[in-house]
Amino acid sequence: MELEPQFNWSRYLDLADYEQTFPTAAVDQSEMDWITQLRSKDMNFTRSEKGILYGAVVTWQNPVDKSDRRSIYFYVTKEKLITIGLSDSIVSLVAPYSPAHPFAAFYTILALQLNTYFAGIDQFETELFSRQDELRGSINEDSLDSIFALRDTIENWSDLIVPFQELVMAGEESFLDEDAYLEDLSLKLATKRVRRLLMLIEHYQKDIEVLLDLSTTVSNFRGNEIMKALTIFTAVATPTMALGAIWGMNFKIMPELEWKYGYALSLGLIFLSTCGIFYWMRWRGWLGALVRMPKNSRPKK
Repeated sequence: MELEPQFNWSRYLDLADYEQTFPTAAVDQSEMDWITQLRSKDMNFTRSEKGILYGAVVTWQNPVDKSDRRSIYFYVTKEKLITIGLSDSIVSLVAPYSPAHPFAAFYTILALQLNTYFAGIDQFETELFSRQDELRGSINEDSLDSIFALRDTIENWSDLIVPFQELVMAGEESFLDEDAYLEDLSLKLATKRVRRLLMLIEHYQKDIEVLLDLSTTVSNFRGNEIMKALTIFTAVATPTMALGAIWGMNFKIMPELEWKYGYALSLGLIFLSTCGIFYWMRWRGWLGALVRMPKNSRPKK
């Protein structure tokens, strides 16, 4: 890649590759602080000083194991740019933008890195819409697991994008006295892409919350209906159990045992009392929507 001669861009594969330059390179205090923090931190961090911006930004992390991640380390001043761990594909895309200074080169890198996330967000959108269509037809015991999986994925995207938003703000803070920097196309492009990604993430987070609320509501409804069914069954069966318990006693003197039609009368009493309770509850409107679940069939389009 051909760079403008006004500044120096030093690129390294990893931290060990960078540290090999220490014996011959003059390192100022802020750069030494940067490398010291890189040795002790494996996460996002941004430090903003007057005319200096340095830190690390995670560009990919495993949603399941967030300790599995890839990062870019950066050190930006008005005269030089140092990057560690930057992929060759991103570097090759910087050249057409012809950055004239380290600030422009760095925010071009950020804008290009952000651009790679839209494909993943689009893939997530497809998965989300597919899940919404499935849940519209049927919500079952596996629905919460699938919704939580979607929420974990979008939270992972949020964890990736928010540090880029901090970098946009930190760059404006570090080079506040450089009006040309703040009007640079690279900063504007990075800012717009951050806002666009965060807008999409916020929208999808709301969609997931709606799905979660719907699933929770249906689960609570089903639980209430089941408890209602058990309560109604207990109430309706009470005469049978009560009268059966009475006539199941083993007392020696029980006049009903001598009745000629005692058996028929007892059955009739049980039947009438059971029906009476059932129709009384129906008249009160307590039997409505008893364990009636949403239909599994999809709506016609």
